[in-house]
Amino acid sequence: MSFATYYMHLIFGKIPSLMGSDLILCILPVLIISILFFSLEIMFFKTPKLRKVK
Repeated sequence: MSFATYYMHLIFGKIPSLMGSDLILCILPVLIISILFFSLEIMFFKTPKLRKVK
């Protein structure tokens, strides 16, 4: 078991939920990839227009 899996079991094991730990391990990478995608989109495609220095 990797360190990330171990700590995720410690964190999410104390939270009572209807989801199993296997479902959390599937949702968490999707969440991380979507956050990374949206941050890259904001950085490269929706950058603020800067004024030219005179």
